[in-house]
Amino acid sequence: MFESVVLGLIQGITEWLPVSSEGVVTLASTTLFSNDPNESVDIALWVHLGTAISAGFVFRSDVSRMAISLFKSPTKPTPEVKFFIIGMLVSACLGLPLLVIMDNITSGDAFKTNLSYVMGTIGVCMVATGLILLKTKKSGIRLRSDVKNMDGLITGIAQGVSALPGLSRSGLTVSAMLARGLDKREALALSFMLGIPAAAGAGIYSVWSGGIDFSIENISALLVALISGVITIKILLKVAERINFGAIVLLVGILLALSPIIDTVI
Repeated sequence: MFESVVLGLIQGITEWLPVSSEGVVTLASTTLFSNDPNESVDIALWVHLGTAISAGFVFRSDVSRMAISLFKSPTKPTPEVKFFIIGMLVSACLGLPLLVIMDNITSGDAFKTNLSYVMGTIGVCMVATGLILLKTKKSGIRLRSDVKNMDGLITGIAQGVSALPGLSRSGLTVSAMLARGLDKREALALSFMLGIPAAAGAGIYSVWSGGIDFSIENISALLVALISGVITIKILLKVAERINFGAIVLLVGILLALSPIIDTVI
């Protein structure tokens, strides 16, 4: 049960930070609790369902408003609704194949016997995320009511690519929107809402693929991820203009990228 609480808490916090929650949960499960790497990936995907529910709860009024708007005028969606439709379709078309590919890779013996190299690869991806965040630390002035179709396309690509372990979904999507001139708080809110179907899809996939059952431990991890996710989202939205995690992500990424060298020396 302790393991479930820890992994759920890590997911609930890191899903909304510019670090890869999947990568961090996978590493924690493997290194702290000595779980099989393939099992760790399944757990990391499963707890995403909890954070999907937490985002749905926090942004329930926004989601309801957009759903009602689309229902009333399906042929004339608002710019915000078009942003989400384009973003979700693009990220699904790109992310689902990557998710299946990574599932096949992590089930192989090479992944299990070369964990330090896997950690190093995740580290390199985190370094890339950190550099992107440092480049796009300035907030723009555009609001969500002013989003364009191109914003949805670029953000959808960023979210789809983040299916690769080590790449931060929130980090990449927020960076993409900041680069497009959106206000940081608006970018965070749009990123969190766009992540709902992606996170839910990851959790559902872990069950569909047979890697997760509905044990007390797994349900507990999901509930902890849900509760901690709600708290983290609310805090981040309040301090949005004062935070930039680029340097932190970069530092952690460098340390992980050096894992193969450290493992060889030790």
